[in-house]
Amino acid sequence: MKTEAVITEIDKIVKWYAKAHPTGAEIIEAYKKLTGYLWFFASIVADAKDEYNTKYYIRKIETARTKMNLLKTGLAVAKSETEAMLDNEDHYLIEMAAEGVVYRADLMLKQGNRVAECMRTEISFLKQERQQTT
Repeated sequence: MKTEAVITEIDKIVKWYAKAHPTGAEIIEAYKKLTGYLWFFASIVADAKDEYNTKYYIRKIETARTKMNLLKTGLAVAKSETEAMLDNEDHYLIEMAAEGVVYRADLMLKQGNRVAECMRTEISFLKQERQQTT
């Protein structure tokens, strides 16, 4: 599934659950769907984290290479560190963008899991209520 499709489906379920007054059967069905979509989303988040880690590694390596080349030219350590950071600004920006995506996706996953937990609690409560009335 594509990322946007998964997010859209999760969003629909969460909004429905927040506004509707569902029956036990509807909650169970929504819970099944939500947990399935959250599983897909978790794999998307994992891929985003891998991508972020790659960009982080590339930034670190490129900055270290630049610093070493500057040191070889006789530049002082502190000056070469600063120059290396400035020379690799684009790598920092790419890393920051990837980090933002990961942070947002991870937050959405955690919130989705909280909604699923609320559904699970409500299902359990309805089950106990039903057992007590029969």
